[in-house]
Amino acid sequence: MAKNLKYIALWLLVTLLASACSKDGADGNEVTNRNEAKKEIGIKPDVWKMAEATRATTYDNTALQSDGFTVYAYTAESITPYIDNKTVSYDAPNWIITGRPYYWPAYNLDFFAYAPATLPSYITAGPAYTSAHNVTFTCSSLPMTNAGQGSSLKEFMFGMALGQNGENAGSGVPLQFQHPFARIKLQLAASHPNVTINSITFRGIYNNGDYDHSASPKWSTTGGATDFELTLEGAAAVFDNNSTAKQIGDDYIMIPQDWTGVIVVNADCLYWGEKKNYPSLTTTVPTDWQPGYSYTYTFNISPDDLKVEIDDTFTEQW
Repeated sequence: MAKNLKYIALWLLVTLLASACSKDGADGNEVTNRNEAKKEIGIKPDVWKMAEATRATTYDNTALQSDGFTVYAYTAESITPYIDNKTVSYDAPNWIITGRPYYWPAYNLDFFAYAPATLPSYITAGPAYTSAHNVTFTCSSLPMTNAGQGSSLKEFMFGMALGQNGENAGSGVPLQFQHPFARIKLQLAASHPNVTINSITFRGIYNNGDYDHSASPKWSTTGGATDFELTLEGAAAVFDNNSTAKQIGDDYIMIPQDWTGVIVVNADCLYWGEKKNYPSLTTTVPTDWQPGYSYTYTFNISPDDLKVEIDDTFTEQW
């Protein structure tokens, strides 16, 4: 009897140990599988087709890294937020979402983001994002002087990435930022050696408008037209007779519109030691400014004539 009890006790011990080992293994597998399923959401932003040699008022990837952006993630086909109004900052080589980590759910997500993280003052309504994957916002009083569009002005951009999940975006959501504004650049290709440019004025430009990503055209201008006035001083105003054209001022952003194209130049000319002023050298170059396009205006100025051309080789998506 004692021998049988000994065998029974041994059997019970072996059974308990086997059960314990089996339970540990199951729990371990469950934990492992659960950790494998919990993939953290990351973002890999990029500024869409950025042109070379951009300046302070326009966005490139370096500016994006400096200023960060704001991101939302929605359950597909709805506007229920999964990630709601979170700032994303750059900590090389990674982009960090405030409040991380966020893990991929079992369903797809649609991402919407805008830059800079703090909205510029001229974005006065929105940006709003709808379940139809549409973006709307309002621009009011975009600065119409070169001083107002200086280094303190930030260009507003937005990006969308739809139908994302832990499989197709496992290495980071490929968020492409778009330029909803048009960019203009000015350059002086030739000039009479005695001419100094005092100012360049683009007449009749709308600096208020509503953007609707699903519409065609995407922009509708509002309010009245105003003038974009560029005051030039020093070396920027004088052509140095170099064989290559030189840029005048910075890059400037404009609300896309069908612009009438009236340009007025105020210039001084030195004749036999006498300074003469030409207050209104005028030309007309109609231009249909499109979102995300860059337009370079090339000036050729003499004491009594103004020629301005748009070279198609300088018109590009940026």
